[in-house]
Amino acid sequence: MNTLNATLGPLVSPDELELSHTDKQVAHVKIESAARQGILSAQQAADRHRLLNASHQRGELREVLAGLHDAVPPTGLTLALRIAAVGWLAVCVIQFVIWVVLAAFGHLDWPWWLWSDVGLGLAVGVLWWSNESYHRKSRLDPRTAR
Repeated sequence: MNTLNATLGPLVSPDELELSHTDKQVAHVKIESAARQGILSAQQAADRHRLLNASHQRGELREVLAGLHDAVPPTGLTLALRIAAVGWLAVCVIQFVIWVVLAAFGHLDWPWWLWSDVGLGLAVGVLWWSNESYHRKSRLDPRTAR
């Protein structure tokens, strides 16, 4: 069950993921970048750093990084990921169960359900990648955390 949660958790509830040390470092860089650009005052940046240090989940970053351009995934993107992931998982399970029931009654056919499962899985993958890109942005280059 823990493995299932670790696998499906990022898809079904991306805002409930625990913040990693790297996630916090990326957010600190984004706050510092905003302070250097004059978007945040020194006091606002310090307040946000304190909030960030007390944060435990990715969803809490919305409050910490509020008002900073491209700092967190839009709520609509996260919601679309959740809806698409739950829909995809439901379709996968339902189609597989139907296929197994048909096979039990002697109608074993090639796994026709793979076509829709793979296609919908690709769509979920694109949404996940888009959502995760906000958290990875400055991991590649700290200058991109603007």
